[in-house]
Amino acid sequence: MMVKLIWNLSLALAHFSVIISGVLTADTGLPTTLRTCLQKTGAGVVYPGNENYTVLAEPQNSNYRPHPEVIVIPASTQQVSATVKCVAAQKGNVKLSPRGGGHSYAAYSFSGHVIIDSSQMKRISINGTRMETTVQFGQTLGPLATAIGKQGYALPHGTCPTVGVAGHSLGGGWGFPSRKWGWLVDRIVSLEFVDVDGNIKLLGPSSTGRDAELWWALRGAGSNNFGVVTAFTFSLEKAPTNIVNYELYFGSETDCAQVLLQVQGLGLLPVDHAESLPLELGVEVLLMGRDDEITSACILQGQYLGKKAAYQTAINKILQKLLLQGIKPVESESKVKVFTNWVKALADLMGPLEAVEDPLPYYAQSLVDNGSPDYGKDQVALMFKGLRAARQTKNSEPDVSFDLLGPGAKTNLPASTGDMAYIHRQGLFLVQIYSAYFPGFDPPAPHEDAVNRITTITNAIRQSKPDNDWHAYQNYIDPDLKDFGPEYYGNELGRLKLLKAAADPYMVFDFPQGLGHT
Repeated sequence: MMVKLIWNLSLALAHFSVIISGVLTADTGLPTTLRTCLQKTGAGVVYPGNENYTVLAEPQNSNYRPHPEVIVIPASTQQVSATVKCVAAQKGNVKLSPRGGGHSYAAYSFSGHVIIDSSQMKRISINGTRMETTVQFGQTLGPLATAIGKQGYALPHGTCPTVGVAGHSLGGGWGFPSRKWGWLVDRIVSLEFVDVDGNIKLLGPSSTGRDAELWWALRGAGSNNFGVVTAFTFSLEKAPTNIVNYELYFGSETDCAQVLLQVQGLGLLPVDHAESLPLELGVEVLLMGRDDEITSACILQGQYLGKKAAYQTAINKILQKLLLQGIKPVESESKVKVFTNWVKALADLMGPLEAVEDPLPYYAQSLVDNGSPDYGKDQVALMFKGLRAARQTKNSEPDVSFDLLGPGAKTNLPASTGDMAYIHRQGLFLVQIYSAYFPGFDPPAPHEDAVNRITTITNAIRQSKPDNDWHAYQNYIDPDLKDFGPEYYGNELGRLKLLKAAADPYMVFDFPQGLGHT
């Protein structure tokens, strides 16, 4: 009994050291029974010391250096099931984490002692009759966009080709077409799911009992809380044959404040208003601030689903209001590109769609307003002041993106596939406060100072409406967010926690911001 107690304690300490510092300090080993069980699953099993381990254990955020006890590489759902059964037999003393694209901002897909690496499960199938695609959980956005795009189909999703389909869709999934097509989570038709007992289930609108609860919960809170989603079926859109990608740069911070305020004003208009921005126009205002090396303080950018003439009419609703104030884009930096091929348009936005992972150190916070953030020029000035201060962190590249949602946008309508746990249905903007080349954890002081500078920007944004019902976006997960449960899940948190307790009572699936820690 004492030996087992010591083993459990040492394993727990190793597990949580990654939470504190981003680094695991020692190999503690796994029970022989678990090692034997994993070996019988038929999946690849990689332990520390194996020549492939270092690459497989590398997260996309290079500030984290996790050291899981073992990485299991299944080639089938049955092997995932067998792996889950092995770990679940340890009654929560060993934690399990599935890794999709590995883009968890805090490397939470490496939180477990046992990692299920999905890299050998990337199959894509397309059903043209039903206009659906089924995608295994190891696939990433770039190859998926290529595969469906070549068949004349499209989905709303983000612009980083190496982001995993699994985490991206379960936590929302925003892209420039989302005002027209909704969040990626809205496109989920069914899910292949392995529960904590290793049962393989097909979940969908016709599910009943606890399976119906899981179908509800996974769409919004499905990343490493209840089990492993091994495949997704999405409803497709016809790929547009006329597309415009645009980047319009503006020089001064004062001008950029007006860019954000004009987008805010037009974005608040009902969709049937003559001056409203059409849903075909995807819009992002990216505030960067100015320094000696940056000549433009912001970018108005996005994608229009339609012909260039219609794009020009839409974007002029913003530009003409700015022109009345004497504000024009910086022509030497701005670009407007026209495409008749969806895959080529996406490659222009995303870069090479078959790109390989390129880890870098970064950190982000996020905000979603309740539909009326009421930003004013004073608040935008505070945002820029915060950006300038954050830029003083060595090598850092901070920015703030305001992605337009708004009334009438498909992002803000009730879910087309039924009730789900995903809550972000009212916001005018999805906001990300992001900094690339962020200092690591050792020594801690520069990291803490840099986090405080990013938090200052977030607080400046909140000041526009301090009593607003602000939320945070779970796909931009923030390890420093204290009250993360209500921020990510709002009023659905209580129901989610009850389901977690029933569906995974030993917390086999666990991470620092999992439902068991709210």
